[in-house]
Amino acid sequence: MLLGESSPRRVALADKALELFTASTRLDGTLPRGVAGCLAGLVRSMNCYYSNLMEGHDTHPVDIERALRADYSAGPRKRDLQLKGSAPLAAGAVS
Repeated sequence: MLLGESSPRRVALADKALELFTASTRLDGTLPRGVAGCLAGLVRSMNCYYSNLMEGHDTHPVDIERALRADYSAGPRKRDLQLKGSAPLAAGAVS
């Protein structure tokens, strides 16, 4: 989403973004490295799932994880959804 320079909501949104960044930095500093890495992977997978869902592709996260291991469904429709659903993660595009 892009807001124009003159949008009355721009300042409020920038403030919220800074607040979120600050909170995430605090959270990252309190978690052990191994936990932070695992959570990051889960969040990437969750973001991928919901992004695909918004596009009308209801691919369960388990099916996305299977696709990342090249464990595809025998059914062509489900396999197609697995490929579409896992593509952003496989390409490293979801963070």
